[in-house]
Amino acid sequence: MIDLHLHLDGSLSIEDFKFLAERQGVDLGENFPNNIYVPSDCKSLEEYLERFDLPLSLMQDEFSIAYATKSLVDRLYKKGYIYAEIRFAPQLHTRKGMSQEDAVIAAVAGLRMALKDKVNFDANLILCCMRQSDYETNFPAIELAEKYRKSKVIAVDLAGPEAFHSGDYYASLFDEAKKRNLNITIHAGEACGSDEVIRVIDLLHAQRIGHGVHLDLTMENIKKVIEKQIAFEFCPTSNLQTTSLPDYEHVPLGEFDKYGICVTINSDNMTVSNTDVLKEYRHLFKVFKFKKYEIKHLLDNSIRAAFIPLEEKIALRRELDKRIDGFYNEVIRP
Repeated sequence: MIDLHLHLDGSLSIEDFKFLAERQGVDLGENFPNNIYVPSDCKSLEEYLERFDLPLSLMQDEFSIAYATKSLVDRLYKKGYIYAEIRFAPQLHTRKGMSQEDAVIAAVAGLRMALKDKVNFDANLILCCMRQSDYETNFPAIELAEKYRKSKVIAVDLAGPEAFHSGDYYASLFDEAKKRNLNITIHAGEACGSDEVIRVIDLLHAQRIGHGVHLDLTMENIKKVIEKQIAFEFCPTSNLQTTSLPDYEHVPLGEFDKYGICVTINSDNMTVSNTDVLKEYRHLFKVFKFKKYEIKHLLDNSIRAAFIPLEEKIALRRELDKRIDGFYNEVIRP
């Protein structure tokens, strides 16, 4: 019911693909819809990321971005979500002449259209910089996050192939984000190891870590993440699909929680990974046999880590109290 790590381009529905492809005269291929899901024999994060080529090709104008954003928010609401943070990289939507700012304006418009008739639900946007891009290409996302911080843009991120460059390559970029008082979450510790997690905390001012499952829980590292109040955005299914983890039993949830590290459960990409937050909790429930209070604790972690003001967190906690029984029953349902 809460998702802090959710990519727009990885979460188009089958209906979205069909509508946008027909509108643009694009052939979805004879293997559709199988070609929108990660293959069962996926061998790496790089192969996983190939599944974004088709949705990105359909999201190169303002209408398509607004439509996809509204569609995703509508689906989240129908699934019973109470809050989501949706991220995308505006630089990946400029192939046909649209500017990065045009892409952000379109996403904000789609989000606002979707939210106007929703009650007890909210969503915001996170703008991604990309590891395969240089400073000049990434910098507009920082500027736009500052410009639209009062228009549902709440943070910046660094995504993409983690092994492309280490975090120190982006230090000056995220120094700018820090100077502008922007919230920062960074993909790290998924395809690379613990050193990269610590590097982006120290050099990129990360407040949250996307994935981070390979953090070594040494006393030094534990002290650092606790003192800095770093939250981790676990995305279990996608970690299995990219071979970052071998199975759900190896999701280091208990180890992190034992030391008081804030862990949240998220979907990453609802379509590419064929999942959602409810499915993620179900997968983990089969292994860890959560009690209701443990699921509520994880959801409360998501509220605590959300990039929203305190009064909004208080309202979310009230809504969580109302819905936790129903959500727990859905999780444990076979």
